[in-house]
Amino acid sequence: EAVHLLLRRSVADIAAARPDWLLPASTAREIASFPRLPERARSAFGVIAQRVERSLFALRRLDEADWSAARGAYADFALAELPG
Repeated sequence: EAVHLLLRRSVADIAAARPDWLLPASTAREIASFPRLPERARSAFGVIAQRVERSLFALRRLDEADWSAARGAYADFALAELPG
């Protein structure tokens, strides 16, 4: 749940900076590949999205390493400047 929260916060950050980029049906995979998203933010978002996908769709329990990777990625994402 904590990693999923980081994903939701990342999406909210993008929506706040660039609401025109997101649609209600936008998936994490689509967002992670947005060409207008700076590389640093795109890469970090992808790390978080991959962990959430594994947890939700592969039904794989996340461990401490997954949490650390997602938390570090969110810190990178938060520091990346979104165009706006």
